[in-house]
Amino acid sequence: MRNHSMAIKPQSLIPASYIMLVFCSFFSASLSADIHAATEDRLAIAAMLAQYSYRWDSKDSSGFADLFTFDAVMERWREGTLVENSRVVGKEAIHQYAKRSHEGRLADRQTRHHFSGLVFLELTSQTAVTENMALITHQTAEAQVAFIASSGIYRNSWQKTPNGWRISKRILFTDSFNGN
Repeated sequence: MRNHSMAIKPQSLIPASYIMLVFCSFFSASLSADIHAATEDRLAIAAMLAQYSYRWDSKDSSGFADLFTFDAVMERWREGTLVENSRVVGKEAIHQYAKRSHEGRLADRQTRHHFSGLVFLELTSQTAVTENMALITHQTAEAQVAFIASSGIYRNSWQKTPNGWRISKRILFTDSFNGN
């Protein structure tokens, strides 16, 4: 004899199925919104990174500084060591550094920052860390062809601000090869 009290009644499956459908729909919509927001953030950061090259290479010192947060840091590292006097702290100091560079050591040349291989190491709704490869070329009036001035990897820490994504820390790991 079967115990009919343990049997699942077909009409009781309908509410359970409905609850599962609502739950899955909510979860799917939430996941879809998260993916959409992350994609928008990635595109916005990639667009700002492209502006880094254009603003520096066009000698737009003010526009270049606007890519950074108020308390941003720029550094250059070589062979695992911070390059002496390469640390610049604060948006205004970054602006002055860019202005001195554009009007001084780079005044007689066209620079180009060729960026590739953008990867996201971290991404939240408010912060991100990216890396990209860089090949930096210079061309003077006397040179018929641009020459490689430097290469390396940029690691940028990003902060979402009311004005969009901005760089809070930029580290250039300059390439060096010691034959090993």
